[in-house]
Amino acid sequence: PQNVANVLQSFQNLLNKIRLNGNAELNRTDLLLNACSPVLQVLRLKTNKIKHLNEHMFDLCSNLTEIDLGDNEISNIPPGMFRGFTQLKTLRLQINKFTRITNFFQNLFTLEFIDLSRNSIKTLNCDVFANLTQLKMLYLYSNKISIIESCSFKDLKSLEVLRLGTNNLLRIGDAFRNGPQSLLELQLSFNKLSKIEKYTFRNMSQLKYLHLQDNQISEIESYAFGGLKNLSSLFLSSNKISAKTLTKHQDVFSGMPNLENLGLDANIILFTDDQLKFPPFKDLKHLTVLSLHSQRRGIGQIPSNLLQGLSSLEMFYVGNTNLAHLNPDTFKFSPQLWFLDLSKNALSEDHSIPAELFHPISRLTKLLISRTQLRSLNFLLNANLSRLSTLKATGNEIDLINKTLIQSLPRLEVLDLQKNTFTCDCDNEFFIDWAKNSNSTQVVYLNKYMCSYPSSLRGMSLSAFNTESCTLNIDFICFLCSSIVVFLTLLSSFVWHFLRFQVVYAYYLFLAFLYDNKKKQSGSTFQYDAFISYNAQDEPWVMEELIPKLEGEQSWRLCLHHRDFEP
Repeated sequence: PQNVANVLQSFQNLLNKIRLNGNAELNRTDLLLNACSPVLQVLRLKTNKIKHLNEHMFDLCSNLTEIDLGDNEISNIPPGMFRGFTQLKTLRLQINKFTRITNFFQNLFTLEFIDLSRNSIKTLNCDVFANLTQLKMLYLYSNKISIIESCSFKDLKSLEVLRLGTNNLLRIGDAFRNGPQSLLELQLSFNKLSKIEKYTFRNMSQLKYLHLQDNQISEIESYAFGGLKNLSSLFLSSNKISAKTLTKHQDVFSGMPNLENLGLDANIILFTDDQLKFPPFKDLKHLTVLSLHSQRRGIGQIPSNLLQGLSSLEMFYVGNTNLAHLNPDTFKFSPQLWFLDLSKNALSEDHSIPAELFHPISRLTKLLISRTQLRSLNFLLNANLSRLSTLKATGNEIDLINKTLIQSLPRLEVLDLQKNTFTCDCDNEFFIDWAKNSNSTQVVYLNKYMCSYPSSLRGMSLSAFNTESCTLNIDFICFLCSSIVVFLTLLSSFVWHFLRFQVVYAYYLFLAFLYDNKKKQSGSTFQYDAFISYNAQDEPWVMEELIPKLEGEQSWRLCLHHRDFEP
């Protein structure tokens, strides 16, 4: 400890920043006597188990611009402790044991940032932040605040960021009736809010970011966000917002003409009608990002006019909502859409995603359809997505990618088809060769694509399938055919030149055979084949030589006058 004090004393007039975090055993009073000087600007005393503060312990550090007393055991600050601080801009008191705040900030007119997060503060009174007109950032998250007076922030004319998340707020009421009018970001997430009342934020016209996620909001009155003319992002995820919440009134989201980002994911929005009487987003002409991701009971369906009014919509998240089909008119109101997330749905039927769905959104460049039980990507054939650059369809049941499908996506740059059930046969020949050799499209993790069919190739890498076995060698076939023709020509010439008489004889024998066979098959009605006429002198030769030859060997039927004529 003495060494630390000596070092500080040696450099007392040179140091403008001192960090003494985690030095609970040191004598802090002696250290401050040696450390403080007119040139010191930043003093950090985090994690030192400090319980009590002396009113005069920082008297020699009056030129400080930043003090960090976070992660200690402080529960109170003596009045007047910061009386002489005329340049202090940052005061960090997070992770202490404050249960209430008195007006110990009242003389710190130059303060720009106060961190009181992760304490046990329960209420905010009217004089807590009195006269802090230069304050820009105020952190009060992770406390136990349940009540905020309407006058608590009345003097915070320059406040830009207010974080009140993770408290016990049941309702907002008039907490922001007096502003702060210059506020740009308000965080109210992780509270217990159940209702947003009409014109709750009307005096915050400069607000750009409003965080209301992780509450219990189930009701939003008409013009609840009225007056937020500069709001660009509204986060309402993880609440109890239902389809009734959005459609009960006509003007739920009115009063935010410049809203660009709306988060409604992880609610209980379930639509049962094909068309809505009051489309909830009709006044959000400048909205570019809409998230309806992960509705806890499933979204049921997307009404055909749900996106009515969203003429500037560019990004739409509707994954993990148990969608089974999409209406062809879903995107007719959002022609600027370029990003669409349909992941983790149940789009297994052939008609679940009609090609006409994409006709109004020809600007689409990124499509996410992973884990949707798809068996085919054929719906893209007539989708007219000539600008699509990224297609992610992992974890489906796709087995075949044909040439026509690839040609229908001329600007495809990234294709991710991991964890599909590919068939390793010649039907996928084009896709395999294209995936390995394409210079314009990156097929992500191609080496991880595995064969599912046939069973003999299951588990083999798709890229390892030999596509050469699918290709007919035309040159070889032509060579073989021409060789056979030449050989037969030579053989015919040889036979005709040397054996032509035998060939002619064989030809006539063949004709005779055919004639004889034809005669036998025709079943002729003639009784005899020939009549033999002879004189008496030749009868022995006829009977002994001719008849045995013709009737015996040739099976002819002969008619003899002395044998076959009836008297």
